[in-house]
Amino acid sequence: MSKKLGPRTTSSQLHWDDALKRCIKDSSRVRTPYVIDRGYRFPKPGLLFGPKLPERLQGYIATWLACCPLWIRWVDHHPPHNYPSPQLWRDFLGSGISAQSQAAAPKGKAPKKKILTVAEKRKGMMKDLFRDDMVDSHGDLFAPEGMVEFHGEQVPVASLTHPPQLLAQKITWELFELGFRYELRDLNRHLAKGCWAEDPVGCEQLLHAIFPGEAGLVMWSEPFPTDNYGMWNNTLIGVLPYLESFRQLLCSWDYVLPLLTSPLIQENFTDTKWWEVMHAATVFYVQTFFNHFGRPPVVPHLLPL
Repeated sequence: MSKKLGPRTTSSQLHWDDALKRCIKDSSRVRTPYVIDRGYRFPKPGLLFGPKLPERLQGYIATWLACCPLWIRWVDHHPPHNYPSPQLWRDFLGSGISAQSQAAAPKGKAPKKKILTVAEKRKGMMKDLFRDDMVDSHGDLFAPEGMVEFHGEQVPVASLTHPPQLLAQKITWELFELGFRYELRDLNRHLAKGCWAEDPVGCEQLLHAIFPGEAGLVMWSEPFPTDNYGMWNNTLIGVLPYLESFRQLLCSWDYVLPLLTSPLIQENFTDTKWWEVMHAATVFYVQTFFNHFGRPPVVPHLLPL
């Protein structure tokens, strides 16, 4: 079961919906001072596809698709000390619009000094976070023949003023998935820091075992999936190894729910057992995340099929 949020996003999942509703969002539960950076590892899908003018929608999507591989490599190998706030993501994704507007200014007429100064300050702030190669990578993105790529598919920038619905849904699905994976990684590195200190390779392998594929968390390097997979597989045998890995990871955290402490084996893994364990795992994860981040987590959605 799922809930549809809009034509440009994918279906949410019942277990995660329920966990978000059950989460006790009381500031007294939040651990302060914050130890984990509370910024967003990836832009929120609503930021890309929320209501906006067609040319602005084009700029946001084109900028993200152009810079996504660079950003994932950086987050995966050299995470920044401070992740972007929603406002900084908005500034960054809209920076291509500013570049386009300035490039289109009549020759011999420089922009007003005040506007240029604001733009320069904003670009400097973005370069501090996103680095020069990302900020500069979409300098000619808005040429008439500009192209960006999504999982090996060439996408004309001109088409993004009114992006195809399936493409928009795929992009939002990936943003939800990326946000979930990297927030889970960072929370686990904090809550299971002893395990990471003793066996970083084993911890990394367990984290990657929660998700199908050979690329770990770096999803853009593989073909886009064509069916719900991993913990969202349509068969019990398909779900089992991934849910068991998720259960094992959560068991290294304090205050884990008793239902999650018993290993899952094929002989006793029924529909009822799957429902109970998935419910306990999602509720525990969402509440634990809120207690350390002071905000709800980004959670996975179903593939657009």
